[in-house]
Amino acid sequence: MSINNSKTLLNSTDDNDFALVSDDEFTSNIFVQFIICLFYLTFFVLGIFGNVLVCFVVARNSQMHTVTNLFITNLAVSDILLCILAVPFTPLYTFLGRWVFGESLCHLVPYAQGVSIYISTLTLTSIAVDRFLVIIYPFHPRMKIKCCLSVIIGIWIVALFLTLPYGIYMTLEEPNFYCEEHWPSQRFRVIFSLVTSILQFVVPFFVITFCYICVSIRLNDRAKSKPGSKTSRREEADRERKRRTNFMLIAMVTIFGVCWLPLNIVNIVDDSYASLIHWSYYRLCFFITHCLAMSSTCYNPLLYAWLNENFRKEFKQVLPCFSRFSASFTPRTTEAFRSEKLYNDNDATQGNLPSLTVKSNPDLLGECIPLELKPGSTFQATSHVINESTDVEDVLL
Repeated sequence: MSINNSKTLLNSTDDNDFALVSDDEFTSNIFVQFIICLFYLTFFVLGIFGNVLVCFVVARNSQMHTVTNLFITNLAVSDILLCILAVPFTPLYTFLGRWVFGESLCHLVPYAQGVSIYISTLTLTSIAVDRFLVIIYPFHPRMKIKCCLSVIIGIWIVALFLTLPYGIYMTLEEPNFYCEEHWPSQRFRVIFSLVTSILQFVVPFFVITFCYICVSIRLNDRAKSKPGSKTSRREEADRERKRRTNFMLIAMVTIFGVCWLPLNIVNIVDDSYASLIHWSYYRLCFFITHCLAMSSTCYNPLLYAWLNENFRKEFKQVLPCFSRFSASFTPRTTEAFRSEKLYNDNDATQGNLPSLTVKSNPDLLGECIPLELKPGSTFQATSHVINESTDVEDVLL
């Protein structure tokens, strides 16, 4: 989603083209306004509840302080910020037809909206890259906590810096109280729109898609080439696990694209053709695309936290009523796979897999270098090596 969505959220255009389509026959209807506000209220409640819960369960348990969970927490923080600043102000300003929140918030709200969107998309990209490295390069050490925190800080700095011009060019016009943009020129505005759309949506989307396609291919190849005999229960569990993993990967890419692509298109077209705001269906089109974007704040806790067993265990402790609902979600083959795994892990780790002689190269910052395969030797998996018996769902989530 482009930073320019904040401009669209406030329904502003250039100085000479600013207009609110108050006679829109759809969005001026009380019933339509009620439906739109109901959607926004639903996204606000679910988004705040789900993301605050994610932050709480990570903060309360030190064992949850892992690289993946820190990224998920950062994503939750950005979604909370988006819920607070984008969801309430969007319908209020549009339906009231004027900015009643003061000059300071006129600068701060659009700026913070853009920052939160940048943080969200860059964090999703970081999660995808981390999973890509873990699956594709299993013998490389995983990212350390300090490195993860540095990446998160870097994401915030980049978001604050790249969004700064937009916050500067927002002004409050009196006596009409319009909070609108005043760019140095239309050319600058269009260039800024295209650059931010590329950085906030196009690049993250292709990086996420590439990473998850590679992960899916690698996991499928591992499943086909996995040696050793399997029982029917193990085969059934493996098929179920593969199906769930592919579903999660496809869902992550699809939801990201479906949520953010329509609003980015509206932003780019609106910046290129300012007269679009006079189109009678403009506000209706905007609200549909914006609702899709805001719904991502509800999906992210589901895809990146709730599907993770460790998060579900924490949720059960925090919310007793969650246990019954979570039990109905857990696939029936999961327990069969785990019980079967107790009997096969030793063979899968030592008997069926050829082991590696590994040594540490100090010149390569501690990377583990596989030297040779020794069929008769003993293989011992380290904490950062993802072997074939590892539950890939734990790695991906």
